[in-house]
Amino acid sequence: MVRRGLILQATYRIERDRPVVQLWGKLESGESFLVRDDRQRPHFFILCRDEERARELGATALLATPRLDLQGQELRRVEVAKPSEVPALRERLVAAGIPCLEADVRFAMRYLIDRQIKGALLIHGEPRPRGVDNPGRVGLVFDNPEVEPATAKPHLTVLSIDIETDPRTNRLLSIALAGEGTGEVLLLARPAGSSPGEVAPAGARLLATEAELVRAFVRRIQEIDPDVVTGWNVIGFDLAFLERRAQAHGIPFEIGRGPGEMLLTSGRDRASEGSYDHATIPGRVVLDGMRLLRGAFIRMESYSLDFVSRKVLGTGKTISGHDRVAEILRNFREDREAFVRYNLRDAELVLEILERLDLLALTVERTLLTGMPPDRVSASVASFDFLYLSELSRRGLAAPSVGSFEAESDSFGGTVLAPEPGLHDNVLVFDFKSLYPSIIRTFEIDPLGYLGSGPGRFDDAVIAPNGAAFRRRKGILSDLLDHLFERREAAKERGDKVASQAIKILMNSFYGVLGTPVCRFYNPKLAAAITSFGREILLWSKALVESQGHAVLYGDTDSLFVLSGASDPAAARARGAELAAFLNAELERHVRATWGVESRLELELERLYLRLLFPRKRSGEGGAMKHYVGLTEESGVIFTGMEVVRRDWTDLARQTQRELYERFFSGRAIEDYLFETVERLRAGGYDPLLVYRKALRKELEDYTAATPPHVAAARKLKAEPGALIDYVITCNGPEPAAERSSPLDYEHYVEKQIRPIATPILDLLGQRFEKVIGDDTQLELF
Repeated sequence: MVRRGLILQATYRIERDRPVVQLWGKLESGESFLVRDDRQRPHFFILCRDEERARELGATALLATPRLDLQGQELRRVEVAKPSEVPALRERLVAAGIPCLEADVRFAMRYLIDRQIKGALLIHGEPRPRGVDNPGRVGLVFDNPEVEPATAKPHLTVLSIDIETDPRTNRLLSIALAGEGTGEVLLLARPAGSSPGEVAPAGARLLATEAELVRAFVRRIQEIDPDVVTGWNVIGFDLAFLERRAQAHGIPFEIGRGPGEMLLTSGRDRASEGSYDHATIPGRVVLDGMRLLRGAFIRMESYSLDFVSRKVLGTGKTISGHDRVAEILRNFREDREAFVRYNLRDAELVLEILERLDLLALTVERTLLTGMPPDRVSASVASFDFLYLSELSRRGLAAPSVGSFEAESDSFGGTVLAPEPGLHDNVLVFDFKSLYPSIIRTFEIDPLGYLGSGPGRFDDAVIAPNGAAFRRRKGILSDLLDHLFERREAAKERGDKVASQAIKILMNSFYGVLGTPVCRFYNPKLAAAITSFGREILLWSKALVESQGHAVLYGDTDSLFVLSGASDPAAARARGAELAAFLNAELERHVRATWGVESRLELELERLYLRLLFPRKRSGEGGAMKHYVGLTEESGVIFTGMEVVRRDWTDLARQTQRELYERFFSGRAIEDYLFETVERLRAGGYDPLLVYRKALRKELEDYTAATPPHVAAARKLKAEPGALIDYVITCNGPEPAAERSSPLDYEHYVEKQIRPIATPILDLLGQRFEKVIGDDTQLELF
């Protein structure tokens, strides 16, 4: 019988001194599964020429292999008994000058790479019968089955959890569980009926001690048996706290489908309490809602649950505001019904956000694209590594280990053309569709095809503007991208926005990983080759546009802002369509004539701004880079890089800026509005909108050279790194917003928040800020 399933977790265990690959997952038929395979041997590769020296250094199991390195040299396969033996042997060999290939690939991922399995598989074989060897935590167990690549999208069961603690996070008060027909709160309280008047709130189960609370949580996880555990900062806070309390009470924190307790790890060099970013639970996957949001590149001014839920769902927590902690504690003591509603609602909000934004579906799509387990799909380097190594394996090749690729230094980055400051009408925005992936496809930029750099050294090669040379034959990256482009177009045609977004994220990551030192194919020359082609193409396109009599107002990496010269929007759009067709035809001829390759580049008319403003720099000449605001017919006023879209400006600044530009573009007067805004600010009418928010990036003691305002406020709060600091500026300097003791410094906000956003518009109107707000009392004679 053949079964199809999605892999949730790929790991291994040592059993009877032998490594056993374990693939945990969910079948399309609905059962959970575990594939166990003890036939895989940990291995890596060395060059044949180093065989004898390797034996002398302890590499006793050297086998013949058809694999070659990237230069076509023959290899030997080095096998060891356990994955833990690889690092020490690798270090001895490398220290002796023996290169080791793919000696850092994780054991379970090696199993999948060798079998070309990306996220899902077909399982050929019969599972164990239930009984002693399969006590029932996992649905079906397969021993040494034959497996092969597949696509699978089973229904995944999701449980959202949220805990409440005392203000000092010393004691657990409650645990909310929501999802899969469950909506309950495990509450620290004397059992109903144990004392007069003690009644369990609706939806709550009362537990007399913290230890009983933890034990009840472990039991409920096993009973509900979710595939996915989620929450908001669920790893760094909820699960980390529950694990600590379980340890304190001597309770095994076994909440998985197999033996073993949860393991928390951190990708950071220094893992302090609460800094964990990965949780391993046997047979289940933990997906943090906040990390899913960030990993999908969904930008928010704040990533607090209350802010995100209000932005996405239009509703938020049942308790919010600066006195939230005190109110929660009061409810725990005096209003258990309200406390339970608050706790459960937090867990429910996470589920609703994931569903509204299709974040779980997006994660599954990315798993099937990259081969990464669902909790690692945002790891762009690991995703690239898996895909590229899989293709190398299919071609009988092996890659260097991380850090051993010889890279030549180079500089790289997107090209930005200085904007033409001022107000412009009917501006066309042309955008190169997926520019960097298209450059890779067009010019065969690829680690396998890289020949080196330097003028005149290579025959019949594609030479990038930075001097990097590439073979003309089809590369692995361009082959992968060809398939991804086809899949994305098909997804768009069938209206599958989730699949389209997943593919876009993956394609756009290819450029960045080549310039990242932690990538095994790290080579700045490759990354710079991509950006140098981008610069060449952008400047060539700019010159061609100008040759047609159009002014180019601005350019940024993959886009050009062009003055249409038309007097009305309809004529501007028609001119834009004609210009796009002309540019694409000329670009195709230029690429073929210059580099002898077929162009995969495509320029499209992305947008028409009816009016577009490029502000001047606040200091110096010219326009401010990456800052503009414009009016469109479809979306109204659009801000890019302006204060209204930045978290480190106050709500008042963002609100005022948006209103000023909407008035400006619609022809409404702004002077009276600005005067009234400043007057009300000085009268205390905007106090709730004067809070700055900025994340604390380092330990407080690491700020030595200077003390930024948010750090000064953070020191009063004794905040930890990663905390989002809410602070205000008072007459006595920065203070935490929730603990302010001094009067607000309103003139600071007038000068540092209102003036900067009003000045660009007032300059266009020939007005001075002081005069408009009533501070300039000088008599103007002329």
